[in-house]
Amino acid sequence: MKNISGVEFKRDVSGKAKSVTIDLQKHGKALQFFLEQVGALSEEENFEKKWSEGISGEELVKRVQTHLRTLPWKKE
Repeated sequence: MKNISGVEFKRDVSGKAKSVTIDLQKHGKALQFFLEQVGALSEEENFEKKWSEGISGEELVKRVQTHLRTLPWKKE
């Protein structure tokens, strides 16, 4: 098998691959579907991940105000 950064195979005495250690920082997104299917990722972990990707209320206000300034306002 090919050596890939972040993937380490554990072998038995005969040299057969028996288990693998995978760096989730490097390959976590590619494995997410599999981990969800086997129940290794809980809904709480998914919530925490989505929560950490969210923005604060202050950031939302800044983005909305910036967007509103770009709209073509008509004077009547």
